Amino acid sequence: MSLPDDSSVPSDQLAEIRSAADRLLRDGGALGCFPTPVDQIMRAAKVEVVPMQLDEGYLARLRQKAEAAGIALLSALSKVWGVFDPKARVAFIDPQTPKNKLPFLKLHEGGHAVLAWQSVFGIFEDCQKTLDPDIKAQFEREANVFASEVLFQRENFTMEARDLAVEMKTPLFLAKRYGASVYATVRRYVSTSDRVCAVLIYNPPEAGPFGAVSTLRRAVTSPSFDRQFGQYAWPEVITSADPFGSMVPVRRMINPRSLALTDANGEQREFVAESFRTPHQTFVLLHAGLTLSPRIILPSFVGAPYS
Repeated sequence: MSLPDDSSVPSDQLAEIRSAADRLLRDGGALGCFPTPVDQIMRAAKVEVVPMQLDEGYLARLRQKAEAAGIALLSALSKVWGVFDPKARVAFIDPQTPKNKLPFLKLHEGGHAVLAWQSVFGIFEDCQKTLDPDIKAQFEREANVFASEVLFQRENFTMEARDLAVEMKTPLFLAKRYGASVYATVRRYVSTSDRVCAVLIYNPPEAGPFGAVSTLRRAVTSPSFDRQFGQYAWPEVITSADPFGSMVPVRRMINPRSLALTDANGEQREFVAESFRTPHQTFVLLHAGLTLSPRIILPSFVGAPYS
């Protein structure tokens, strides 16, 4: 079963979050600076980031102390990567947090600090299920939205993406440019696009009785895709014999190929499909052929910077 949406908030809250993100970007002198200077932004937010091993012993003592003091505690559901103390304005970050996830995690903690109405909680525990989540706590959704708005510098990312070719290489290039993970960048790329497009994120293939099997982790669609296709029923499980399963690369990428989807009116629409694989997931990007823009040559990639 794919994960539910974790980054949508009501329009009135979205406006407040975007306003707070914009102020912090300007206070931190971060607009137009690449990659997005996250540490500089955190200083502007007056949040200290402290590396600390967040083992179960430490967390148990923290929870006991919070309970004794009558402090509201937003507990994590899995391995804790970050703990934020609003009163001290200190974010404790586990040194074992994957490097590519650090910028988003830091800004997520910054969201807890900057979004003033979140002060009802005394302690926030942020884990994998917060950042790549299966959690419905509204404050966590708000912090996710805030982190994305700041990391991708509000409209800057969207405007840049519109001027580049519609292809998998574009979010890969923008991930490196903004200092974000490929996962966060691909999601932002599709969700803010004015084109008819979608990205399917599958878990790494596992051995099955009839070959490799991949399960759907998350599907992200653009607003224009939703208007044409509604709530599309994506395949939750794919094998190499399926049309989508054939898009899982053996190594890194599969070149663009044609794939048809049936829209809400029962008509078939031609899409261009291409994919990119990391050790942690496979991204299948779909975009309507008619939305292809003139090809723009992007800088070549050296080594394997993506994860």
